[in-house]
Amino acid sequence: MNRRHWPPPLAPGARVALVAPAGPLSNETDIERAVGNARSLGWDTRVGDHVLDRTGYLAGSDADRLADLNAALRDPGVDGVWCLRGGYGTMRILPGIDIDALLRRPRAIIGYSDITALHAAIGRRGGPISFHAPMARAPLPSFSRRSLHAAVVAGTQSCGAAPASHPLREGVTEGILAGGNLAVLAALAGTPFAPDLRGAILVLEDVGEAPYRLDRMLQQLLLAGMLEGVRGIALGQFTDCPAEGGIDGRSADDVFIEVADSLRIPCIAGLPIGHVDEQWTVPLGAPAVLDVAARRLDVLLAGAARATVSVDLGIDHRIVSRSSSFNQNRPTPEECMTQKSGTDLVQEAKSRIREVTPKDVQEMVADERDVVLLDVREPNEWNLGHLPGAIHIPRGTLEGKVEQMLPRDREIVVYCAGGSRSALAADTMRQMGYDNVASMSGGWREWVGTGGAVEG
Repeated sequence: MNRRHWPPPLAPGARVALVAPAGPLSNETDIERAVGNARSLGWDTRVGDHVLDRTGYLAGSDADRLADLNAALRDPGVDGVWCLRGGYGTMRILPGIDIDALLRRPRAIIGYSDITALHAAIGRRGGPISFHAPMARAPLPSFSRRSLHAAVVAGTQSCGAAPASHPLREGVTEGILAGGNLAVLAALAGTPFAPDLRGAILVLEDVGEAPYRLDRMLQQLLLAGMLEGVRGIALGQFTDCPAEGGIDGRSADDVFIEVADSLRIPCIAGLPIGHVDEQWTVPLGAPAVLDVAARRLDVLLAGAARATVSVDLGIDHRIVSRSSSFNQNRPTPEECMTQKSGTDLVQEAKSRIREVTPKDVQEMVADERDVVLLDVREPNEWNLGHLPGAIHIPRGTLEGKVEQMLPRDREIVVYCAGGSRSALAADTMRQMGYDNVASMSGGWREWVGTGGAVEG
């Protein structure tokens, strides 16, 4: 996916159009709150002609909602568009949205939830960075206001540290921020408006979805090929989503861990993004770094003018310095990225490492060689049985734990279920300075098939 450009900042005195491209508003109080929120940021407002219309679960007819949005995009006096609410309906008007007007005169587009469809359409056309941010009619507590101001007014860091988040799969990655509401992304699969997520840090949030429905939507994205090339997953809030999924007790975290493991990418959950009052503004289309262990999502700011961050947001200035360095000295994620299959990566790893067979390992054990057997499978696999005397470090946490548990001068044989994860793990350890490490070809399955001893 392509890195997109920042729109002009919404400085005090900017005119912001308030539109309702999806669900209906409650009453004029919503308009009053939205105007108050805009004025608190120093903006003038222009309210769409049809924002108080209602056609069932829509804010008026498709034609009228589209007319309000296009009028805002075409008006040379409008500097930004702030959506009043989500709900449902934006995807109904996608074919008629005048993205060309936005390309001719970039401006900030603000909103989340159902507005994910609009963000996706903009990204698909290579439009400006758009902002996954609070709705105009919603309460705007100081946390959310500071982040919104940082992103669309000051052009500074709007995300950063998330101490209340929790890791699902360790790692550090760089990519382009993309995504939004999971249900909307799944609904866009197979359409011309589905986002290109290659090279992305995928941001996801949702509301009122059971784990099995989250699973179904993720499987739809997987089967549609939309998750190929995703570099990391940054999960926001899944508000009013049951902690457990019914009779089998499967949780939302379980669902996301499974996907992150299958993609072999870092994943963090519980970021302040989505259907909560206190939320970050996420600049979709901007480059970022996800550091799961540090519990951080840091936007890589463009140029020196964006290297000063808001002290109120508590941003680590070392991260910002690192971000500036990335922008100046490193190629973009899409420039770095070579499209390879998982099989390609495994074969490349095997070309750089030493492999031993289960029979070789059995002879090592019989000869009482001082060799460490390292199991890099997942905990559920380990619990079903493992090689006698093996130690366990799941592949997803290897980089963060192996140095604490194993000295570099030991002879190590790594194994997994079939020999692929162990090859990748051995290659990683080789790069970390472990010179006497090998991968067991055939893995656990061949070990058991050849009569190897089992423990546990």
